[in-house]
Amino acid sequence: MTRIPDKRSDKTAAFALRMNRVIDHIDRHLGEELRLEALASVAAFSPYHFHRLFRAWTGETLQDFVRHRRLEKAGGQLVHNPAVAIQHIGQLCGFTSAEAFSRAFAQHFGMSPSAWRAGGYKDWDPVRGAPNEPVPRQLGVQVQHQAALSVAYVRVHGDYAQTPDEAWGQLLPWMAAHGLDTALRLGMALDDPTITAPARCRYDACVVLPADFSAPGERVARKTIAAGVYASLSWQGPRNAVGAAWLSMLGDWLPQSGCTLGEEPFVERYAAGQDPRIDPVSLDLCMPMA
Repeated sequence: MTRIPDKRSDKTAAFALRMNRVIDHIDRHLGEELRLEALASVAAFSPYHFHRLFRAWTGETLQDFVRHRRLEKAGGQLVHNPAVAIQHIGQLCGFTSAEAFSRAFAQHFGMSPSAWRAGGYKDWDPVRGAPNEPVPRQLGVQVQHQAALSVAYVRVHGDYAQTPDEAWGQLLPWMAAHGLDTALRLGMALDDPTITAPARCRYDACVVLPADFSAPGERVARKTIAAGVYASLSWQGPRNAVGAAWLSMLGDWLPQSGCTLGEEPFVERYAAGQDPRIDPVSLDLCMPMA
């Protein structure tokens, strides 16, 4: 019997190859500075989205993954190379000072490097096993072209745990005052909170404007969301689970899709007339494709 090639499996394998290439690179260069841009280049991903992809794939942020690998390598070196000074092992594993190494080691293993070397490692009880391979799920993602959209928006800086409510709290009354209650509304988190400090994260609450819309003296900013191709997933659930839905698209759907992320921001498209501040939410998660 002739076996029909599984293109989805081939795409997943190609994605895994790129991510594992990064992980191997990290292992070979733990003693060096590991910059996001350089690691994204190793995987041939855009730096703009690489951190999200890495987190979806490994279950850890890039920073946490590198720190754990440095500490795990140091733990092995302390046991197997007893003649090498503790400070030197810390340097070989990427720590800039003995103090930083000792502090990070104690936080991770619950004991100092010297106590570990003296036999404390025998009491270490790590969680056994390896992370599960990402399992592609049938998410119902559709890839479709989106026309350019003219929007009015309110931008708020700060922690994404608070800024969406603040932004919509300003925009929704303005929409009501200008007869836009049933207009399409979009949420745009413009920064990756695992990279950008919370105080500098930007959130835009947007409403799509009719072609002939005019509001003399308006105090709400306008912009155009460029036309492009988006992968779209219709989703319903509590607001605090939206992040997990994004990670599912990045970790489960994208690797087997054969698609490549674009440079535009991610967009959350809400059902007409919905207040994005109220649970549960019904929205489309729209991810830009190159």
